[in-house]
Amino acid sequence: MRQALVFGLEAGVIGLFALIWPLLASFVISNVTAMIWLYAFAMVLDVALLVWWLLLAARYSRRAGNGELFDVPWVVRLTGASARKR
Repeated sequence: MRQALVFGLEAGVIGLFALIWPLLASFVISNVTAMIWLYAFAMVLDVALLVWWLLLAARYSRRAGNGELFDVPWVVRLTGASARKR
């Protein structure tokens, strides 16, 4: 349960950063053409990130729906918390 919360929070923070970084870059870059290309790149990156996140969430949902106990690898690496008893 805790890993699902951390997974959601981390995905939310990463998603928020993925949406905000072009805005922050626009304060530094004054060339309009460069900004258009940057925003186009950011949109492609956002879609790729969304697809990756949805695939991960669906995979974890399916495993949890089967009653399986498992660890989310990057959450375990970050927090050190594991669902399995040692």
